[in-house]
Amino acid sequence: MSADPVTRSTRHWWTRPWVLALGLVVLAAIGVFAWADSAAGGWWTFQPGAAPQITPSGQCKLTSGGGLQLPDGRPCARIVVPAARSHAIHGRLLMVDVLVGPTTPWEFLLAQVGLLDTVSPASTLVPASSVLGGAPASQFTCQDNEEMATAQTYAPVAALRSLGYKIPFHYHGSLVTLVEPGSPAARAGVRCGDTVVALAGTPTPSASDLINAVEGHRPGTVVTITVRRGAAEHTYRVKLGSRPAIGGQPAQPGEGFLGIGTTDVPSYRLPFPVGIKVGNIGGPSAGLALTLGILDAVSGGHLTGGHVVAVTGTIGPNGNVGPVGGVAQKAVAVQRAGATLFLVPVSEVPTARREARPGMRVEGVTTLRQAVHDLQAIGGTVPAPAGG
Repeated sequence: MSADPVTRSTRHWWTRPWVLALGLVVLAAIGVFAWADSAAGGWWTFQPGAAPQITPSGQCKLTSGGGLQLPDGRPCARIVVPAARSHAIHGRLLMVDVLVGPTTPWEFLLAQVGLLDTVSPASTLVPASSVLGGAPASQFTCQDNEEMATAQTYAPVAALRSLGYKIPFHYHGSLVTLVEPGSPAARAGVRCGDTVVALAGTPTPSASDLINAVEGHRPGTVVTITVRRGAAEHTYRVKLGSRPAIGGQPAQPGEGFLGIGTTDVPSYRLPFPVGIKVGNIGGPSAGLALTLGILDAVSGGHLTGGHVVAVTGTIGPNGNVGPVGGVAQKAVAVQRAGATLFLVPVSEVPTARREARPGMRVEGVTTLRQAVHDLQAIGGTVPAPAGG
């Protein structure tokens, strides 16, 4: 007598070992991904970016993606000076950027098992705090743009001063680089990127003027704050808070508090117009490269001696060069672009040399003058100072 086919097997499909094992694997994967998603929030990823060629050529044009490009597809940045002063640049002068953004769970997992550099060469994770410096991530783009704007302001000043031009300046406001979330300024409507020009009707041409004006009012006082945003001015009413402990300094309950970070906005009077177009590239690290590009364009175009030279470093109006981030990734990017010399801030030399391959020399600099000296050593030429 045959067995009843309905009662012959009572095991359900979900009780079979392979199904249970698969379910456990799926649950474990979900758990690991959830952990990675949470842990990745404390990190940002640095990856090699592009190495735009600096040129005065009108063939360097804006693309639909927001970058600038030469007809052959290479990225570029354009120096714009009066035609009578502009010279084609011989050789190639490159700036360089880094792709920076919040770490994804996938990138975090790859980094944990040592495979991030294999999947994405020269990529690395950096603590978010070292990138943001305490600012909210929502203000990163604003700060990045402000830093590039500062580099574009200082580059022509440093370049033309090195040629002997005297360039007077004055301050015309305090640029807002940070708005503390929930602060009196944030509640009033002040934004990162605004320029504060007055408080309580009194002009504040410098950051120190603004600080003194705020500290001169008691917490709880309602004052007006006037900001310039683009071409328009806006005036807001703000109720000052009480100054908390900041940067190791004790709280000052008797002093007014806005909750913003600012820097001076100098206005320079150049001897002739100098424009810089970089597209959607941000950050301060192109300062030295742009300075050398301006110097090259207005001084004959032979600064690189016909070589392919890449440059990174911040620039001050008097030609001082400051440190930058992501030098390992930048070294990879400029090597891909064919650079034979890479000028970096002197503190970044060990990092750049670790990534450098045969055929690319790395030199450290602390000033514009030193950078020019290094270029002269490879055959570059700069005319004697001619400004006044």
